[in-house]
Amino acid sequence: MTQTFAPPLEKPCQFGEWSFDPVDGQLRSKRKAHRLQPRLAKLLSIFVANVHVLLSRETLIEILWQDKTVNEDALSRCVAELRSTLGDDRLSPVYIETVPKKGYRFIHPLNTSATQKMSVGLTILALVLLGSFSLSQFSNQSFNSNELAEGLKSDLISARRLTADSIFEHQPEISNHGDKVAFSVIEDKELTVRVVSVGGELLHEIKEPDYYLYSPTFSPDDQSLLIAAVEQQNCLIFRYRLASMQRETLGECLVPNSSGIFSWSPDGESFSYVAPSRAPDDLSLSDSSSENQEKLEASKNISRAAIWTYHLKTEQRSQLTQPTGLEIFDTRPRYSSDGKTLAFTRGTKSARHLYTIDIGKPNQTNQLTDTHAFIAGFSWLENNRSLLFDSDELGDRKLWLLDVQSKQKQILGARDAQFPSVAKKRSLLAFHEVRYSANIWSVDLTDDSQAPKKIIESTKYDNFPAFSPDGQQIAFTTNRHGNSEVWLYSAATQQQSKLVATPGLNMFMPNWSSDGEQLLVSSRGAEGYRCYQVSVKNGKAQPIKLIKQAHYACLFSEEGDIFAVSKVPDEISQLLKLNTDGTLEILTEEGARRIQITNSGTLIYSIPNKDGLYSVDLAGQNRQTILPGFNHSLDDHWTVQGNYLYYPKIEGQRAIWRYDLTTGKEKIVTTELPSAIGLTMSVNPQQTKLVLSRTDSRQSDIYLSKLNSLLDE
Repeated sequence: MTQTFAPPLEKPCQFGEWSFDPVDGQLRSKRKAHRLQPRLAKLLSIFVANVHVLLSRETLIEILWQDKTVNEDALSRCVAELRSTLGDDRLSPVYIETVPKKGYRFIHPLNTSATQKMSVGLTILALVLLGSFSLSQFSNQSFNSNELAEGLKSDLISARRLTADSIFEHQPEISNHGDKVAFSVIEDKELTVRVVSVGGELLHEIKEPDYYLYSPTFSPDDQSLLIAAVEQQNCLIFRYRLASMQRETLGECLVPNSSGIFSWSPDGESFSYVAPSRAPDDLSLSDSSSENQEKLEASKNISRAAIWTYHLKTEQRSQLTQPTGLEIFDTRPRYSSDGKTLAFTRGTKSARHLYTIDIGKPNQTNQLTDTHAFIAGFSWLENNRSLLFDSDELGDRKLWLLDVQSKQKQILGARDAQFPSVAKKRSLLAFHEVRYSANIWSVDLTDDSQAPKKIIESTKYDNFPAFSPDGQQIAFTTNRHGNSEVWLYSAATQQQSKLVATPGLNMFMPNWSSDGEQLLVSSRGAEGYRCYQVSVKNGKAQPIKLIKQAHYACLFSEEGDIFAVSKVPDEISQLLKLNTDGTLEILTEEGARRIQITNSGTLIYSIPNKDGLYSVDLAGQNRQTILPGFNHSLDDHWTVQGNYLYYPKIEGQRAIWRYDLTTGKEKIVTTELPSAIGLTMSVNPQQTKLVLSRTDSRQSDIYLSKLNSLLDE
């Protein structure tokens, strides 16, 4: 049966990013121009004249070769060449779809408003010549962020799963041409990198037995891959040429958190990366004053991360950003498509903001977000003014859209999504969907034969356990309803109940008063960090108003004084004391991160990014080093009960140890270890039970989504 179809198109048309003139075979986009050879031009002409029509292979062969005898391989090669020119992919097509054993279908609609757009362009040009307004002004006025957001929401609904195995995939990065995805894989205590096609075929697996491999990033031509190779405290920049898998080392780097650390410039002549920052401008290496030397010493302990640029031809390095505080670090650099702007994240381990710098004026930073949320990853869209980013601002992590110029943001959805990555030469998005579950376990310290017992369980993240003074209740935090809330667990009834939740706040780190009637709870929200005093009886929460500056990690002394850690941007966090008469004292100079109090009235504290645990009395005097070799990476995994310090060791015999603060003696109490993020341990007053939080499950999959809403931009 003869197939019915429309004849080849003879007039110019537009589809996606392409403009096509069938008369001379000119195929153009903003970045490329091709003159198709006659047979390819004719094939595209028949495709665009029959959008969404299935054209049989026999029909296409008859149109293209007429009376000549050719086999179907010739048609397959012709279609493959046209796909390559369009930047299309057979397994995940945007333009040409293969229908097995039947033929081909052109699936992208034509832009029917092309003529109208050309007319608008002429009108704009005339107005420019009259001096009414500039093209850039028109572009700003015509950009509709709301319309773009609605389109992206629809696109995300149709996202398809790329990976679905039991291993944990991390940091997906889609290639610039959108035909493959690279990501880290955590399996069997190894961290390797895989590269797969958008159809799921494994193309490369990169393993380095001596290193953990992070942050795979494609070069603009997709021929090379940058990878951060980490071994203990050392980080090296590896460049792999994918055709030969030849590896070269380009220098040192720093991986301050789970975010990516590389971004290639669009011209491929340089790349930005994360490395330790130089000393701040206000610190002098030659200034011998005690104040300057103390700041310098603190600066060394922090190991702040900054954004640097590496020039491939000259091998020169230059620092682009200067973190604004000794506990602040910069990471996740991302060049805009035109290469004029670099975006990055700046903040701490718990809250991060988006910033940009003009490449021509790197000393001028522009802050884009101001809510105290955590942003793990983001990606530019092709329009050079929109960022797609992930955030836990509303509790659950979702994807958001940000207009860089107006700084307006809109939530898009995709619950549990993070690390969005958009192909620069194709409207395709890759992102990582991850779900964690942490539960609280009880360990019997009097009987080694007893297995740990799971006492607090949910499908979400339960953490920050804290025994009440009588040992009958455990306060903990959970994100079961979005933002973190404070709940109570009863040892007598084994029941859980919500105590307090405040809209817009993530609550964490509960600490009991000595009478068991109050909790001091830290919070993070739009206004920063502050503590609340919560009634255990009715859940009523009141902020600690007498501490004006941002603060967290609050706890009571027996006398009713409140101790806290300051959390002021651009300043070193210090140990604070709020006396019962309302006066405020600063007890430390070298910094503080966590605090606990002993029965004998001694404060145990840690210093950010510095090994060791330290003590001072309640007046801030008699500073001593308690555990000089304590690994600062374990700072969330120690606790104090009575005059004993409980802490983990991961070198040698991995276990929880109990250190007698009076005698200095220590012993192993259990080989069970915590594994959650955040404070993870508490011991009851009788020191017969230890509770710890563990990340019992984590699931991750990588998704792909066609961004059809961008095709007509």
